[in-house]
Amino acid sequence: MNFAPLLTFPLLFLVQFSQAQMVAIEDEALSEYTGQAFITIDEPDPIVQDTTTYKYTRINLGMDIETILTQDEVKLGVYDDPRDITGTGVDIHMTDLGLGTYFNPHDYFQVDSNGDIVYGSDGLPKPDSSRFPINPKTGQQFTAADAGAPMPFQIKDPYVEFAFKEENGVQSLAGMRVGYGGAKGVMTSNMLSMTGNQDVIISDTAKALGTQNPEGFFGFLLKYVSPLLLGDSTLATRAVLQQGPNDPNPGQKLDYRATHIGVEDGYKFVTKAQDVGVFNWFLLKTSMDLFAPPETGAETVCTTRNSLGSCTGGDINLYTNGCELVGMDTCFPLTKYQSIDVGNGDFARGMFLGIQAEDVPWRTDVFVSDNITDPTVPGEYVEGVMTAAQGFYMNIPTGGIQLDLKEATTYGLPRHSTRYTDASLGLF
Repeated sequence: MNFAPLLTFPLLFLVQFSQAQMVAIEDEALSEYTGQAFITIDEPDPIVQDTTTYKYTRINLGMDIETILTQDEVKLGVYDDPRDITGTGVDIHMTDLGLGTYFNPHDYFQVDSNGDIVYGSDGLPKPDSSRFPINPKTGQQFTAADAGAPMPFQIKDPYVEFAFKEENGVQSLAGMRVGYGGAKGVMTSNMLSMTGNQDVIISDTAKALGTQNPEGFFGFLLKYVSPLLLGDSTLATRAVLQQGPNDPNPGQKLDYRATHIGVEDGYKFVTKAQDVGVFNWFLLKTSMDLFAPPETGAETVCTTRNSLGSCTGGDINLYTNGCELVGMDTCFPLTKYQSIDVGNGDFARGMFLGIQAEDVPWRTDVFVSDNITDPTVPGEYVEGVMTAAQGFYMNIPTGGIQLDLKEATTYGLPRHSTRYTDASLGLF
C-alpha cells in the first residue's frame, strides 16, 4: 500500500490554511540579531615546499558532539609497503576501540608506596576517590554512588579539510582529514599498529626511582640512594612512537606502523634537583662521575649556587641507549596503554585522522614546550605545521597524555569500562 497520500494530505491541509509574508527588517532592529552559519568554508594559508604549493579548503561544522561508541575492530590502510619495518601490514589497526566510557570507581585505583595497584578482597582494584574525575554533566567530582554514569567523549568544532597539491601549474588532490578543534575524554583500544603522532609526557618525583629495578651498582644507587637525596625533585621525560626491541633500530622514532612507544634513543631523563644543598649535590655529582655507565651519557648541570658560589642544585641528565637505561626497559608495546585520557581533563587541540596520497603538510595546533631540552617545562598550544605520512595518519595531541613513571613502565593504562553496568553479572 502507498502511504504517501495519507502522509501528504495533512501537510497540504496545514499549508493551505497558513499565511506568511516576507517583511523587511529595519537596520536598527536587524542589529539586535546575531548568528553563525552551521557550516562555514575557509581557505587556510597555503604551504610552499620547494617548487610545490599545497592549498587547502576546510569545511567547518559548527557543532559540539558528545558520544559513547565502541567498535570491535578498526583496520585502515591494509596494503604491502616497503616502509613497513614492523611487519604489521596495516597503517592503523585497533581492536576494542571505544570513545567515551562509563564511570567505574575501580578504574581509578589506589597505589601503594611502591606504586603498585592495591587490590581488595574481592580481587578488584581498590578505588581512590581522590582520583575520581569531574562529572561532565554536573561539574562536580564523581562519587562511588555514581557508578555507571556515562562519561562521553567530547568533540568541539569538527571539520573536514582537503589538501591540493599544485606543481608546475597542475593541481591534484593530495589528501584529506577529519579533525577537531578540541577533543576531551577517554579513548580505549588495543593498539596493534599506529601511523601518526602520539607523544607522551612522563612526569614524576625522584622518589619514583625507588619503584624501578635498574641494574648494577649504579642502578643500586639510583633505586635506593637517589630518592633519599632528591626527595620530591621533579623527574621527567618524553615518549614517542618508536621502533621496538626486535626492530632494526630499537628506540628510534617511528611514525609509520609503529607497535611500540617509549623514550626515544638518545633522549634524556632529566631530574630537576633544585636546592638540594651543597652536600647532597656533591654526593650526586660524585656518584654520577664515578659510577654512571658511559652509555648513559650522565651529566650534571649546576643551576643554583649559594652566596659563597658553591653549587646547591641543578639538573641531572641520563640518556637512553636503544630500548634501555641502566637495564630498565624504555620501549613498551602500545597494547600496554589501553586507556588514553585525551586532554587529561581539558580539551586537547589538534587531534585529526587523515589519509594522504603522499606526505602532506597540515596546519594544526601543536603542543609546544622546551621538551627537546627540558621536558619539565610546561607547554602551550601554538599553530604549527605537521607533515602526515602517506596513507592513513592519526595525530593524538601531546598535551593530552601524561603518565607517571610506574604507569609508563609497569602496569600501563588498564582499559576503562566501556559498557553500562550489567546488574546480573556485576560487570561493566
